[in-house]
Amino acid sequence: MELADYIKNRTEGRLLRMEGQAWLDLREEAAALGEQGYFLPDQHPLDEIARRLDGSFTYVELEQGGATVYLDVTLVRPGDFPRAPAHLQFPLRQFALAVFLAGLSGYLMIPWPRHDPDVVAYARFTGALLPDLGVGMVLLGLFFGLPWFIIPHQAHVSHPLVLDGGWIILTLVMWGLSLFGLAIHAVAAWYEAWCIHIGADHLIMESICGAERVPFADIERLTMGSRKPPRALILAGLLVSLLNWRAAGPTLLAAGRKDPVACLVTRDGRRRTFGLTALCNADRLVASLQQAGVAVDPGLLS
Repeated sequence: MELADYIKNRTEGRLLRMEGQAWLDLREEAAALGEQGYFLPDQHPLDEIARRLDGSFTYVELEQGGATVYLDVTLVRPGDFPRAPAHLQFPLRQFALAVFLAGLSGYLMIPWPRHDPDVVAYARFTGALLPDLGVGMVLLGLFFGLPWFIIPHQAHVSHPLVLDGGWIILTLVMWGLSLFGLAIHAVAAWYEAWCIHIGADHLIMESICGAERVPFADIERLTMGSRKPPRALILAGLLVSLLNWRAAGPTLLAAGRKDPVACLVTRDGRRRTFGLTALCNADRLVASLQQAGVAVDPGLLS
């Protein structure tokens, strides 16, 4: 086969003829980088052909000094060629730490409402900040971020939503688990909003759902009890332990845990139960109810 015919055969359907000094400058820049050079597809003059690239070699024909020269161009994704410079694979990563610190600072600098000294409420660090930042953010970030690290490394592709090889299943499972993080944020919001205002002859019980006024005359008694983990949660933990024995320890610890709770029983039979762990000013609530003649469980007096 003649050289001209061979070139025509190899470049059929993949040959683009371009003109302009910008293309010649790009060729010189690529040659200076060595055998392979990496450029962003929106960089001029590559932006002129970016939409015509399909992931295979595309030959760009140029005229230089009366001779025909070529560039072979391939559109790749960040995960396809990990050797590409980091500033091209992840052009915004340099701002990631600043954005994270700005978000964290904004969260911590939001003026939290001050509780009155007589208000019965949960300790803010234990009830809101610790689960919100320490648990919710970790779980949400961990399970959401894992596909972005695992899939590009193992499948050599750039995005976790990859159909080939079934990697999308791992992505959906991990992102489903990240919803637990959102649930913890909701629980933290509930504990932050919950409180009891002690009035002269009544209580005002506030929650994320609203406020309720409960007169002392309508309260029959204040009892004490304990709350165990849901049986469904323990059963799920035992089933997981059959697949992974490491889950047995946390499951057994959770099964034996009991958290103290108080139950406010009104004369119409309704019950309002709340946990006593990290509850501030609970002694003032007990003293006010005793003073109003409400029967109080002896366990709450110690």
